Amino acid sequence: MTHDRLIAALVQSKNEAADDALLEALRLGNEPEQAVALDALFQRKTVHGLSGVIGQFEELPEPRQAEILGNIKLLHHALRAAGRSERTELRLAAMRLIALGRQGKLAYVLSENLHEPEEARSKAAVEALVALARWVATETRKLQKGVGMSEYDSDTPAPPHTDTLSCTYFELLDQRPEIEQAVARAIDGHRGTHGTDLLRAALLLCDWPGSKTLAILNTAKHGGQSPMVRRLQQPPASEQVDAFLLGASHGGLRSHFGIAFSHIEEAPVLDALLRKTHWLKDHALQNCVHFVTRGTWWNDGELIRDVSRRDPGDAARIGEWLAVSGVHDVVQDERMDRLRTHAADDFGARLRLLRIAARRKRGTSVQFIKALLTDSDERIARMAAREIVRRRPVDFENVLLQQMTTAPDSVRRIIGRVVGQSGFDQFWTKFDRLDRSTRKQAGRAMLKLLPDAVQRLSRRLLAGAPEQRLKAMQIVQELKLADAVQDQLLKLCDDPHPRLRSKAVSVLGEIPLVAPDPLIERLLVDTDPRVRANTIEVLESRHRGEFLPILIQRARVGSNRERANAIKVMHRLKVSTFGAALQGMLQDPRPEHRISAMWALRQTGWWHMIGEVGRMAKGDDNLRVRRYALTVLKAVSEMVREQRAKKAG
Repeated sequence: MTHDRLIAALVQSKNEAADDALLEALRLGNEPEQAVALDALFQRKTVHGLSGVIGQFEELPEPRQAEILGNIKLLHHALRAAGRSERTELRLAAMRLIALGRQGKLAYVLSENLHEPEEARSKAAVEALVALARWVATETRKLQKGVGMSEYDSDTPAPPHTDTLSCTYFELLDQRPEIEQAVARAIDGHRGTHGTDLLRAALLLCDWPGSKTLAILNTAKHGGQSPMVRRLQQPPASEQVDAFLLGASHGGLRSHFGIAFSHIEEAPVLDALLRKTHWLKDHALQNCVHFVTRGTWWNDGELIRDVSRRDPGDAARIGEWLAVSGVHDVVQDERMDRLRTHAADDFGARLRLLRIAARRKRGTSVQFIKALLTDSDERIARMAAREIVRRRPVDFENVLLQQMTTAPDSVRRIIGRVVGQSGFDQFWTKFDRLDRSTRKQAGRAMLKLLPDAVQRLSRRLLAGAPEQRLKAMQIVQELKLADAVQDQLLKLCDDPHPRLRSKAVSVLGEIPLVAPDPLIERLLVDTDPRVRANTIEVLESRHRGEFLPILIQRARVGSNRERANAIKVMHRLKVSTFGAALQGMLQDPRPEHRISAMWALRQTGWWHMIGEVGRMAKGDDNLRVRRYALTVLKAVSEMVREQRAKKAG
């Protein structure tokens, strides 16, 4: 009990002497006492105490060292302070512990020590950087052999940390950028005796196209560019195979690649290099050197025979060599398509081929990527569509539009976002120049190809000049889309512009039971006669008797159109006063009203008043009325003639 109170007092003390007492117990105590002292120091979290732990790390037994490494993140502040300490032995211990604990976030501490004039300090810093680079390269290779990094590159969220592989992946994701940056910065500014070791660290990290140390090859005036180029022009060590291959495909070293390859003689290096090629199983090294040096490739027959003997995953690796072989990109696409056909049932192999093709520069052939637009796996088709959009080759919009009818929904959404606007604008521009049947056919095709065409059209209804909005309503009416945009049409019924209100109510009339009674009642007394006339037409198709008093009134007064429409509706509803209203309109002194009355007569077929039409054809004082009356009489005579012909036949 006394012992526990003493430890608790030391933990709560703010005096550095408590740290010194616990460090002394850690140095001289037995294993149980060391465990208690170390736990107390972790609880205190003071820089002085944890710096003492760092200094004693190498002298502690393995269980205590493992405990320190397991709590390495608690030591970050102390490691930073110890790495800048005036005591050389404490600095060296801190740098070694940074490497052992794999703390890439503290790589900048190692970079600072590279420039120290004291040889021991700079050497320890370089050794720590190389150790971190080796850890990154080793763990990355393990991941690639296990679940692989590609599992986490998809659109789906990354899985939780449920196993060692996923924990390692996220640890690398967190630490690797700092380590790459530190090594790239160190090899740029270092001019001492440790250049070879830094070069080794840089080459270890050149194992993927996005590496910051691989980018040195294409960075002008970088201090590490010349040493890296010279090293990659020589036969590689086994741990530098990735850098050697990436230097050929991404570093602009293609002209030296075959020469270096032909001088590789060490079996371990050949084994490491050929594991990334398809020649390993053939033991045909001379073929490998021959084809790489000449920059050529097998013909189709030889390639098919070779691929037929391999599993899809192994065959897909041929694509890596195709990408660096120097063969024209059109020929590469033909050969890659052979590999894709062979890997028809292997998602991973086809994904690898797609990524190889996506690494090419813009302007190269995209025939192979086009072929992947029809891939059986939706994910690959989606990535291929994105790559086509990114590269934007000639006529890419037509290429993507051809996939709209058969592609999965997610692919159609990608294509729709890219070509939807241009496709819709093209239809919109040509609409007025096409005849009615052609533009209806073109409109249906547009709706089929562009999933968001209705949304684009609905936006045109509520924005823009009145003429453009009238055009949008005309398209809605002809393509029978009123149901889909009824909310926008109802808003247009309240628009200040009368032409928009009249057209909106006309289009709404094609939707049964959409326009509410208050809206109809308000529009029947609208200030604009066109709005009133179109509203009356809407009532005709609905057999609504609630507004009959207003219709009877409009049949007597109002504009010619609304009177004619009201008479037509009254005839449809079998109102007894229909004949009197029509007779009164035929005898109206205004010419336009008499013409509209004859139009209503033709629409209703009320031929009892044909005599009145004959009278107007003979003696009306208005020329337009006489001509229209003659047209009506001619139409009636042709109708009677056709009826007699049918009876005679």
